[in-house]
Amino acid sequence: MRTSASTSFKRFSLPDGKWAWIPTDVDLRLPETPVVEPGRLHALAFIPWDDRYLVPINPGYRGFFQTVLPYLHVRTTDVHVATCLPYAGELIAAESEPVDERVVHIAFILHDCGWSQMGEEEIADSLGVEGLAFSTTAIGPKARHAELGRDLAQRLLREFPPEPPLTAGQEEMIFHAILFHDKPDQLAIQGDLPASVRVVCDVDHLWSFTHENFWQDTVRKGVDPRQYLQNLGLDLEGYFVGETARRKARQMLEARTQEVDAWASWSARQRV
Repeated sequence: MRTSASTSFKRFSLPDGKWAWIPTDVDLRLPETPVVEPGRLHALAFIPWDDRYLVPINPGYRGFFQTVLPYLHVRTTDVHVATCLPYAGELIAAESEPVDERVVHIAFILHDCGWSQMGEEEIADSLGVEGLAFSTTAIGPKARHAELGRDLAQRLLREFPPEPPLTAGQEEMIFHAILFHDKPDQLAIQGDLPASVRVVCDVDHLWSFTHENFWQDTVRKGVDPRQYLQNLGLDLEGYFVGETARRKARQMLEARTQEVDAWASWSARQRV
């Protein structure tokens, strides 16, 4: 479900006495027993998992996704992966170079599993960003989750090998995609960025422009929706590797613009 200009909004209350208006169809929660202080708790807001998110996942990868799912219930990673995985087919089809479809899907399912190995303080630090560029505080946790994710992925692929078996080359490509999904520019310095890794990066980055994550992040990052919309627009062109993903992000940003306009009208009426 996506919002339109007529969509209503609801108040989301925070423990420090602050609150935000978010669309009524966004189910946002806070940890019941957090370890961070109340003033930082907004960074741990998350969208709870629901099995309806399984429906759009390619049936050929649904079983593997469910195997990895217990390692994705942190930082809305479960909803993120399930929501964005269907974009992979569109981006693969648009590539001019050969793309390994299995590498893309398996790598994307695994790419954020490293968050499950980290504590709430690090996760809260990782949201230290208003747009798409990482703050100094966020860089450390971001790098660490990728390294931990690569290590956990190696173990998970040993314990739950996909069928048919992956080749050594496919596994290596998956681990590279996980390690560099937040910094494809660094991988590109080593040579041509493999098309399969490009797709994983761009599928991941489309999450920032989705209805669910846009509104979740206005709360987690403590930023006004109008300002966040502007931040995303300024960062969009340099955030993607491929033009197909940029074009799709622009379309998604236009939808978010309509939602923010509706939010501005709604919130103004509440203050009358």
